Amino acid sequence: MKQKDIAALLDEPACAHNKKAKSGCAKPKPGATAGGCAFDGAQIALLPVADVAHIVHGSIACAGSSWDNRGTRSSGSRLFRIGMTTDLTEQDVIMGRGEKRLFHSI
Repeated sequence: MKQKDIAALLDEPACAHNKKAKSGCAKPKPGATAGGCAFDGAQIALLPVADVAHIVHGSIACAGSSWDNRGTRSSGSRLFRIGMTTDLTEQDVIMGRGEKRLFHSI
């Protein structure tokens, strides 16, 4: 829709409340969809995918504080209700053990 078409739709001169300047919605910010970090945005995209096991390759806090904030339709499996994480720590990152953690988690 073009800008002038939108303005025409919003123009209702008979209504007193429409005399005020209209403010639009704020632009969405990446990662702000659930009020948390960018990881929440990724979860919003992933969690509706049903009948799969979602493994978070990160710290326990990433999965723990935001898990199950979106539901999913499942054909019966309860895996979508279980938050799985590799529980990555600073030491794992520093020592290069991230891939090993992921392998053992899978």
